[in-house]
Amino acid sequence: MIARPQKQGQEHCDTPRTVRQASVQVAATLKRHGIPDSNLEAEVLVRHALNWDRAQFYASLSESLQPASVDHVQAITSHRLSGEPLAYITGHREFYGLELSVNSAVLIPRQETELLVDAALDYARTLDTESITIADVGTGSGAIAVALAAHLPNAQVFAIDSSSDALTVAEQNRRKHGLVDRVCPLQGDLLAPLQHSVDIIVSNPPYISSDLIAGLSPEVRHEPRQALDGGKDGREVIRRLLRQAPSKLNAGGCALIEISPEQSDAAHKTAREQFPRADISVLNDLLGLPRCLVVRT
Repeated sequence: MIARPQKQGQEHCDTPRTVRQASVQVAATLKRHGIPDSNLEAEVLVRHALNWDRAQFYASLSESLQPASVDHVQAITSHRLSGEPLAYITGHREFYGLELSVNSAVLIPRQETELLVDAALDYARTLDTESITIADVGTGSGAIAVALAAHLPNAQVFAIDSSSDALTVAEQNRRKHGLVDRVCPLQGDLLAPLQHSVDIIVSNPPYISSDLIAGLSPEVRHEPRQALDGGKDGREVIRRLLRQAPSKLNAGGCALIEISPEQSDAAHKTAREQFPRADISVLNDLLGLPRCLVVRT
């Protein structure tokens, strides 16, 4: 955190007087605590504390800071040092080129999940139909649903989650991006809330084994457990979703499910049991790891 005047007998470090000094001290503190990208994170934290955009930050590096501002930067930095994710502190995360609101009720959207959106868009564009229906199961912040609706003007997306708090965030994001008419939040378990079948099912379900949760990084452990915990083997939710999918997927439809790399073979087998005649494959992420189960009926 930003150094303040110390009591007698303690190591003394000057209180930052300018925006630049504050940013440098925050970066040094983050680096000492092993937080990567410390310079960038320091900039984001200071900007957030001062409620400044990037242009204002760089134009004001030499400006003096009031004590109240120093205290605010210090408090926010303390939150980060406790392991609270940067996205929760700022309340924002970029996903697929869209700025999304996030809080501790939802999983923070990750870059690897953009593969799921890419695959869904590629498939949707092969469909010869005036309108496309999509179910985003476990929508959380609505990241996938909003990204798909934003790129598919003819799509109606059902954003499903069991958590009312998560759906509140998804509601904020569909309104933020002007998609109220085409992203429909539904509360319930997996595909149960759907009243009819859809063309595409897409999901980033919880897929971490229960006994591995305690060993996750502090940042990840700040995220909602129900969005992480996939049961004893990490595949309980995936299995339930695949069992429900045949009755909710239109003929010629496609299901896309994010998985953990080590689950590839088992997920493929489960999909085959539920879809004996489907074209089933697994897409690799940017690191070359199996990441997205694809079931084309």
